[in-house]
Amino acid sequence: MIELLGHQAVEERFADAMRRNHMHHAWLLHGVRGIGKFALAEKLAAMLMCETHSACGVCHGCQMLNAGSHPDLISVGLEEKKRDISIAQVREMLGFLSLSGAESENRVVILDDADRLNHQAANALLKGLEEPSPGSVLLMVCADAMKLPATVRSRCLMQHCSPLTEDDVRSVLASRLDAETIGLAVQLADGCPGSVRCLEDSSVAKALAEWQRLVEDLSQADIGKIDNWCRSNVATVPHELIIRALLQPLYPRLQQPQSSGFEAFEAVHLAVKACLRWPGEVIRQSLRAAPTLLSNVLELRAALRTST
Repeated sequence: MIELLGHQAVEERFADAMRRNHMHHAWLLHGVRGIGKFALAEKLAAMLMCETHSACGVCHGCQMLNAGSHPDLISVGLEEKKRDISIAQVREMLGFLSLSGAESENRVVILDDADRLNHQAANALLKGLEEPSPGSVLLMVCADAMKLPATVRSRCLMQHCSPLTEDDVRSVLASRLDAETIGLAVQLADGCPGSVRCLEDSSVAKALAEWQRLVEDLSQADIGKIDNWCRSNVATVPHELIIRALLQPLYPRLQQPQSSGFEAFEAVHLAVKACLRWPGEVIRQSLRAAPTLLSNVLELRAALRTST
């Protein structure tokens, strides 16, 4: 049986729908990136394809799934170098769902990154959701359900997927990371083990560990060393993890009553918000990553010193 951590409630709802023969034709699995939503969709599809509806891993249906050759299941998502999911992909997907099952009673599509449907694709999908084919099941995966039209959301059974517990994150990562790295990974994962897959690269893990040490007490940090780190590592270390490691030591302080006055406390909050915006602004505005990161760190450091 396939074991999946952290989303047992959704699995139980899906299993109950199968037992009652009351399967909804469209499930929308939504939640932050890196928590295993696509793996959950694969598990739910395996439950449908399995002869015992348990994703046993040994029956004929499960063996075909494991070999990637089950004729009643396809996955659809962003194509390479494309910014959105096209109407042509949706039409092909709906055509597949309209067919009768070849090896099972169902036809299943896993639609990944569903929040990247373009306008035409979303409209085409809506028509398919309004008139689902018998035995068709659509498992949609997305990080931001609100990017989907309300008309699409209303025709789906929405299932929110939460970040994993620290113990579950550790269990997921245990087979991928060495003992020296796993503590750092669990801390930075923030419940999303997929967000720290990059730490399987030892050079990235070493760089992030060094960055964490450098910014542990930012108000007293050595700016020269921080500057050198930015120049050497900002191109290879994921920007979201750089910011997560930078800000994590500050969260307890930001949640405590402040005695330094409103203006000083507000300056810290504004500097934190600027850091949080930095990864996106580097992409949207084609900014030079290293100098802009250093600039944000300097502003945050100055605000922290003023607020103490």
